[in-house]
Amino acid sequence: MSDPYAPVAAMVYGSGQGPEMDRILETLAHGLSAEGLQLAGAVQHTARVPSSPRCDMVLEDLGTGGIHPISVDPSADVQGCRMEPNKIETLAMLAGDAIGRGAEILLLNRFGKNEIAGRGYREVISEAVSRGVPVLVGVSAANVATWDAFASSGYERLDIDGAAARTWCMKAVEARRRQKGQSCLMKT
Repeated sequence: MSDPYAPVAAMVYGSGQGPEMDRILETLAHGLSAEGLQLAGAVQHTARVPSSPRCDMVLEDLGTGGIHPISVDPSADVQGCRMEPNKIETLAMLAGDAIGRGAEILLLNRFGKNEIAGRGYREVISEAVSRGVPVLVGVSAANVATWDAFASSGYERLDIDGAAARTWCMKAVEARRRQKGQSCLMKT
């Protein structure tokens, strides 16, 4: 039986704050993992290539620790940072697997173009919520309306603040652990 509710939070960031969001979530994920929490999701690492308008993006899968390049083929004729949607889909499956193995929280660096289009991590977010797994996701101010429609306004909006995000995560995980403990007691 799935849990009826899971806490969900979004750290909404403005134009130009994406790299700061990435650093905060990466630091948060590594800190939570070091404290022994089982994680699902992904954080982004982006490297600008000197003398090139392109960048190389990789996602770190938080369930396995694997690093996965997601940028389009460097030989493709594109400008700026572009990602391969199929690679995102593969990583979303890994996140779903981590939730199935008992991840205690889902962290995602973005609710972005893929999720808006109904792909990417969208189903994984829904699965986490249906299983009672807390979710923290970065959402661009430009995507807040779509996020609101998806999340049905059933989320907490956080500032871009690593300490506040950590506090929210720890409270959400502890509440989940208490809830699971109470469920076990009721079954005995």
